[in-house]
Amino acid sequence: MIHKKLGLDNYDFYLILIYFFWVLSIISYFFLNEFIKAGDLVDGVKLGNDSKFYLREAQNIINGESSILDYKSKFGYLLFLLPFLYLGLPLYSVVLFQILITSVAALCLYKITEKFFCKLSGVVCVGLFLLYFPLQIRNFYILTEILFIDISIILFFFLVFFKKKYLPFVIVLLLFLISIRPNGIVFVFSMLISLFLFLIKNKKYLYLGIYLILGCLIFFPIINFLNAYLQDLNLIESLNKGIIWGYSFQTGKICKSSCLSIELINNDFPNTLFGYFQFVSINFIEYFKIFFYKIFWMLLRARPYYSDLHNIYLLSLDLILYSSLLYGFIMKQKNLLSLDFINFYILFSIILVGLTFADWSGRFSLYILPFMMIFSSHGILIFVKKILKMVNQKRDNAA
Repeated sequence: MIHKKLGLDNYDFYLILIYFFWVLSIISYFFLNEFIKAGDLVDGVKLGNDSKFYLREAQNIINGESSILDYKSKFGYLLFLLPFLYLGLPLYSVVLFQILITSVAALCLYKITEKFFCKLSGVVCVGLFLLYFPLQIRNFYILTEILFIDISIILFFFLVFFKKKYLPFVIVLLLFLISIRPNGIVFVFSMLISLFLFLIKNKKYLYLGIYLILGCLIFFPIINFLNAYLQDLNLIESLNKGIIWGYSFQTGKICKSSCLSIELINNDFPNTLFGYFQFVSINFIEYFKIFFYKIFWMLLRARPYYSDLHNIYLLSLDLILYSSLLYGFIMKQKNLLSLDFINFYILFSIILVGLTFADWSGRFSLYILPFMMIFSSHGILIFVKKILKMVNQKRDNAA
């Protein structure tokens, strides 16, 4: 066998094979992008609607025309772009660096899945992650998505394999994650809730008391922090927008489709947590209809303005991922703190989309797909093993 001649075990060989096909898919997309609708590249990069904003403001910061502190909810990605623009590097260097980080994140995902299940599940998970084209195409975008996803995976790696010496890395990565996209704050709440339940389950009452005292002390700073973010995001205006947004191939324009035929009442509430609760209270029934619509479209990922072939592709992958995810979730280890982090991160991320943002083409589901793939990989592995066992039994019986 080739891998034995090279001194590799089976799992190393499988990983190298997956990375080979991943690189091949990236190269293929680079050379064949003009044949993909709305997927064409310009000088090796894909510019989204917000790309020009990030590039313009990063250049303004370099020129001294604005400060990075002016962008509370965006300065992490601006900070990421600054070295490339300052050194005058071509934009495809950003793409190459994002691809490099994705390769590291995939290895982290492998180790996380191996710890929760087994090595072969880790291999399956890496395959799902690196060969899922709707996710990997984001490496070519000058947007926050892939960087946010990769940093969240790497951050989870340091938490799953936590040691005291990792604490500085955890703090830096956590702050950077929140600065890239405001929904990174979900990570903090996932950690707080997981730790709270862990202390209760294990009857660590002394630590629980200390935890509650610290919680009270940081409560108001967290509220102020969230209010500062909300001022920058104009959240209430976003809540009035439709949930099915994207590019229409028929018109060649951005299309918007409202989920309800009614207008929400907006009495110019302030963009604060209190203003948000006021807004929800007077639109309660309509708002929670939108809440469930958003979650439905977020997880479905298919869209009425996509081609039938595109929707069939997405729905087929949904069927594989979600059905196997259920089985993998049932088979997970119990009372594992780091696993609770991931569970709550997935749950809170889904709820956050329902409560806040308009969903653009199901893109918010991309942030949690790698973590869902951890469970899906084990479900797929068990299913394949059962099929092979049935085939072997029939063959033995026939013999």
